[in-house]
Amino acid sequence: MHVLLTEASFGDADSLVQPLRDAGCLVSRCHDRTGLCRALAPGGRCPLDEPFAQPDLVVDVRGREPELTAREFGVVCAVRDHVPVALVSPDVRAEIPPGLENRVTVIDVAGLLATCRAATRHLPVHPGR
Repeated sequence: MHVLLTEASFGDADSLVQPLRDAGCLVSRCHDRTGLCRALAPGGRCPLDEPFAQPDLVVDVRGREPELTAREFGVVCAVRDHVPVALVSPDVRAEIPPGLENRVTVIDVAGLLATCRAATRHLPVHPGR
């Protein structure tokens, strides 16, 4: 299972990378190490645009703000590409930003990891993964 991570603030999703990999997931990030959207980086490409390795799920680590931050715009890209989106928050229940009601799933970290472990046991291996 290929998971694309995005986050409300720089570093919010860092703690999920290794647990997701341990659950059997391939993990990509919406932003490079400098914080720039990968599609906007020189020579970059968005993981959602990869024809043979498109993410199966976008995970957004929400902050406390009720609206999306600029670092979370990958959620909008995913919704437009019909890729499922899960919102998680390490501290509190993730708030669904306006306009995303009925388009995303709110899940806690333990539930996300359990879901990923179960999914990786049942998904076929894709080329390039």
